[in-house]
Formats: sequence, C-alpha cells, structure tokens
Amino acid sequence: MDSIDEMILIGKKLESLGLIESSHSGNISVRNGNKFLIKKHGKMMGSLNRDDIIELDFNDEKGYEIASSEVYAHRSIYLNTDAKAIIHAHTPYAITLSMFFEKIFPVDAEGKYYLEYIPVIISEDPVASKDIAEKLGSTLKDHYVAIVRGHGTFSRGKDLNEALKYLTICESVSHLKYLYDLWNSNVHIC
Repeated sequence: MDSIDEMILIGKKLESLGLIESSHSGNISVRNGNKFLIKKHGKMMGSLNRDDIIELDFNDEKGYEIASSEVYAHRSIYLNTDAKAIIHAHTPYAITLSMFFEKIFPVDAEGKYYLEYIPVIISEDPVASKDIAEKLGSTLKDHYVAIVRGHGTFSRGKDLNEALKYLTICESVSHLKYLYDLWNSNVHIC
C-alpha cells in the first residue's frame, strides 16, 4: 500500500469513527523527503480518491492554492518537528473543551499514560492562518497533539497510524473529561 492509499484508508476511518463533524472538514498529509502529499481543498475526507491528493514542495508554493486550507500549518509542523504524517480533524469533544481550557489534563489512566496534557492553541484567526501555522509548528515540537481553540485537533506521528492513534487518544481524553466534569458539576443523590 502506498502513501496515497493509506491516506484514503485513514480518511475513511476518520469518518467511520465520527471524528469528522462535516463532510468536507479536516485534512491529512504525509511527508516524503522535501515534499509532502496533502488532501486538496474541498474534498471529502471520508471518500477521497487518488485525484484528491496533491504533492507539494516545501520550498516552492506551486499548487498550494488548491491544497487544503491548512497547507501552511502542515508545512510548519513538518519543518519544525520530526513528523512524517499529520491529521487534522474537527473532533467534537476536543473542540468543546478547547473553549474552556488552555490545557486539557486527562482524567483516565490510558490518557495519562500517553499524554501529560493536551495544549490548546489560541488565536484571533484560528482557521488557515499564518499565526496558527507558526503556533502549531512550535507547539508540536514537544507534543503529538494540540487543539486549536474552537477549530479542531492536529496530530503528528512517524506515520499515519501513529497520527491517528494520538488524534483518537485526544478525542477519548476530551470525551472522558467532558463526562467527568459534567458528573462532578451536578449534585448526585444515591
């Protein structure tokens, strides 16, 4: 299976796992030396085909205009980390918690095993901006996953499976923390 086939498969997994809130949201990329493959803008993550993925060069912006709107975020993450793959998804529980916290601390054992905390990136312009691109490149040097407040989760990995692992861990941590905080905010009578 080549990188494009893997991207198509992971796109379908993201949709089947409910990690894409709208049909055209999110993006995915894989590094290949001085180039990277990335989903084109406006293509549906859950039904990608080979023509929906474009190869771009880090040093030449030709083709960037038809790539995912988060192309500069992907580029910044690759140039500032050892990432070989990146996934961005509009994960509902992570987005919800990002509105209230600057760091999300796991409350469950597995979450604590993998992540000390999940950083939340705050920006006046949280979608497809140079500010977000720079902040993601810097933050993901030390973290496998980060949430852009009100926008979505970015994860990186040595391959797409590792990026997916951290994305799903982030959403699981966020979901469990949401439920934990909801339970603790109510008076319980047994």
